[in-house]
Amino acid sequence: MKGFSFVRTRGVAFALSLLLLAAGMIAWAVRGLNYNVEFTGGAAWTLRFERTVTAGAVRSVLAEQGVEDAVVQLSEGDRVALLRTPAVDQATQQRVLRALEERLGPVRLEQFDSISPAIGREIRERGILALALATVGMVVYMTIRFEFWFAVAAILAMLHDVFMVVGLFALLQWQVDSSFIAALLTVFGYSINDTVVVFDRIRENLRLRRKEPLDQLVDRSIRQVLRRSLLTGTTTLLALAAVFAFGGETIRAFAGALFFGILFGTYSSIFVASPLWYVLRQRAARRRAAARAVD
Repeated sequence: MKGFSFVRTRGVAFALSLLLLAAGMIAWAVRGLNYNVEFTGGAAWTLRFERTVTAGAVRSVLAEQGVEDAVVQLSEGDRVALLRTPAVDQATQQRVLRALEERLGPVRLEQFDSISPAIGREIRERGILALALATVGMVVYMTIRFEFWFAVAAILAMLHDVFMVVGLFALLQWQVDSSFIAALLTVFGYSINDTVVVFDRIRENLRLRRKEPLDQLVDRSIRQVLRRSLLTGTTTLLALAAVFAFGGETIRAFAGALFFGILFGTYSSIFVASPLWYVLRQRAARRRAAARAVD
């Protein structure tokens, strides 16, 4: 990629990012996030049937047993049903299982969790607080380690990656639980670390190649770390793809958040963060030049 310019093609990368972010944010605004009962309160069921079922049939049985407003998601060839219902007592749970078996054949309850709405709200608020504190911590770290425009570009790239993942979850309606918060915090760290590697090289080249045009210097810096970034990202993504494919339903959303977060993080560290720093740096330089001209 010696002749390719990451800076000169930044418009394409920025447009692609804005398009994906807009799609995700529209999905978030229209459909919202599919919160697990950890955040909303209620009951979460994981049922395994011996034969294929339909979501409508499962909902019908639940409604007949007095369990209304059930959310049903099917997986593994329509043999595993993930249910989200209002809280139920043990007697209702057993009655529902008997009715499902009579109507849809043998069924096994693999997992059942019940959380009150108050506790769910508290867990959600703590998750949001953790994300906010992580963001503040990253801002402080980047501001101390780098000059101002490096910090701004790195934080914007990090938020780009996080909102990409959130938008994807809104679009696909994957469940959001406490493991999703853990995945986002991991994406925070990975995104900043990957960006810091590129910015370190830019800062070093700024010291060593003072006369080189800034756009060429940025391209040179990216190319110098490109192999490392791609190899690290690819090996991590391969491991996460295996977890996503074979890890089962309980860990799939967590693995998916990490997979796409690291994918977006690798992309943004190469195509977004450094070109964005270049734009911010050039605008600041033009403003300073204009101010000096006025004086």
